[in-house]
Amino acid sequence: MDSLTFALLAFLLFGVSFIYSNLGLGGGLLYVPILLSLATPDKLIAVPLSLTFTTATGLASFYNHHRRGLVNFKLGSILIIGALAGTVFGVFFNIESTRDQFIIFFVVILCIFGTQMIVNLYRRPHTVDVDDESKMTKARLGTATTGEVGAGFLSGALGIGGGLVNVPIISSILGRATRKAIGTSALMIIPTSLLSFSIYAVLEPADYSLFWIVPILAPLVFVGAFVGSRWGLARLKTRTVSLIFIIMLFVAAAKLIWDLLPH
Repeated sequence: MDSLTFALLAFLLFGVSFIYSNLGLGGGLLYVPILLSLATPDKLIAVPLSLTFTTATGLASFYNHHRRGLVNFKLGSILIIGALAGTVFGVFFNIESTRDQFIIFFVVILCIFGTQMIVNLYRRPHTVDVDDESKMTKARLGTATTGEVGAGFLSGALGIGGGLVNVPIISSILGRATRKAIGTSALMIIPTSLLSFSIYAVLEPADYSLFWIVPILAPLVFVGAFVGSRWGLARLKTRTVSLIFIIMLFVAAAKLIWDLLPH
């Protein structure tokens, strides 16, 4: 990797962590496309690499949200059971799929969630900042925990933290305030990403010669997420962040499709 490519990689990872830390996401939805484009064409290297960066993003975001009292440890400890279970299935999916199948699946996920976020912006133009206690029932909690299997699957399969599923489940199904959903999601990203990475290391030992970038770039990602989440909590409107996020999702999808086309 030449110095210019490395500098571009560092810049993009920092930018992604800055933005994603405000959404309760690990950043893998963009870390993976960036890594596939600039660092390695091998998905079995790009995904574990992404998981190290999602862990750093989750740690920084979790810390800042916890300082504001926006992390529900009890709820997170329950929901994480489903997420960790789904992680195993996700890793096996990635190992068994071809690179083209992986990219097509990734693009579909990007477009689905990008479209869903656009719809939500119009249906719910204002951020919900108050807990709805009527939704915190045993039945809904069971449904949410089961749904978290999907978050774990996406983490293992795509190298993301699972926040795309965490935040909607916590806010919509369980009626938690948006910022609390984001903070609790950040907490859950950490063990989910670590477990996913550990399974890859055991089941699919790849060429880890590129992993020299982790001790250099993971701290940079942490700083980006730390500064981003602290600034976002104080100044940034959730709607603004969501719009930026949606644009980046579709740009990443377009880039992946471009890479699939013969040149």
